[in-house]
Amino acid sequence: MADRQAAGGNVFAGRVRWEPVRSLWWTGTTGVAIVGGALTFSWTALAVFLATTATVLLFGHSLGSHRKLIHDSFACPRWLEYLLVYLGVQVGLSGPLGLVRQHDLRDHAQRQPDCHPFLRHGASFWQDAWWQLHCRLELDDPPQLEPAPGIAADRFYRFLERSWMLQQVPPALLLYLAGGWAFVIWGGCARIAAGVTGHWLIGHFAHNHGAMHHSVDGAAVQGRNVRLASLLTMGESWHNNHHAFPGSARLGLYPGEWDPGWWVLVLLRRLGLVWRIRLPHGCPDRPELRRLDDVPCVAAPVPQSLADMVRNSVAVAAALFTQAAPASLDGPCATMSVSCMRRLAGPRAVVTRNPAQPRLRLRLGFASVVGLPAFLLAIGSRNACSAVVAVLLLPAAVLAESLRGQLAWSE
Repeated sequence: MADRQAAGGNVFAGRVRWEPVRSLWWTGTTGVAIVGGALTFSWTALAVFLATTATVLLFGHSLGSHRKLIHDSFACPRWLEYLLVYLGVQVGLSGPLGLVRQHDLRDHAQRQPDCHPFLRHGASFWQDAWWQLHCRLELDDPPQLEPAPGIAADRFYRFLERSWMLQQVPPALLLYLAGGWAFVIWGGCARIAAGVTGHWLIGHFAHNHGAMHHSVDGAAVQGRNVRLASLLTMGESWHNNHHAFPGSARLGLYPGEWDPGWWVLVLLRRLGLVWRIRLPHGCPDRPELRRLDDVPCVAAPVPQSLADMVRNSVAVAAALFTQAAPASLDGPCATMSVSCMRRLAGPRAVVTRNPAQPRLRLRLGFASVVGLPAFLLAIGSRNACSAVVAVLLLPAAVLAESLRGQLAWSE
């Protein structure tokens, strides 16, 4: 994923202004939901509300907008990505590009030593509600943050960005044909009102109240885990975990932390629709991250599919043998000492001991391999002869590692 963090800018100096479109959007949908919902209530309409809200929050917001579009924490076919992101638009927050920009700005600001209270949910409860649901922040010198080129230039995402409010019309028509105005109000207006209001509520509490496993030193804001909201938010309320490992596809990382979004990813992976799932062990090392307790993490590395392991191994091998950039080789080094590993590995593999990494990992750029292929490629970087041997043995090493991973993964 492209680096979206840009230097410069000031995330503190600015003013909050009323935003008519945002304010009228929330006020209108919420007003219709309250008044129209009371007039058209039925248990069937309530069931439609629960089903549509759960669908767009789980598949749309959690998987499509957040874990895929914003953080690219897993790979999937393009058609599935588009479907998930389209469902994310149905939450009613904004278009996909606007959502990415809002998230990147808030994420960037919260990692600074200080930022505007709007960006850290630092105002009182009711003032924060007014700000987040009715206003926008105008920074005097905003940082230059843009979505990754693959997102910003995508014609489908640009279309959704221009028409995200109008995208509520097709499902509203289907709801009307299925159950009349009651279904439209409960499956449309009430769903949007619940999604937008709930997004603000979780943002407010997840930055002000809740337990913490980790602390990010030097950050203006620490994420909090809101345990009671884990099922309602499809796992998004484990916000302290997310602040610690933003790129992880799994948010419930510790015992008892229910994460419906992760459960669905496991199912999709077994169906062959999702691959290259990232977990904390595969996220970049962060020296500013500090552990606050000794609760064991349950998020073991997801074994890659054989095809994915082949692609990654070929990419790392090609880069390692043809480029001058050094590779990073890290792991627990329990079987072999660091000094022994350094003698065996080639001069272009920088070896470090990392007890938090359960398997030996070789990283070069955005590609990485683990286990036996990592060890083999590191040795192969010594010279031309060792490179030839490594390439010849690589298929067997990849196959062995794939079988080991599939047998060891208990999800």
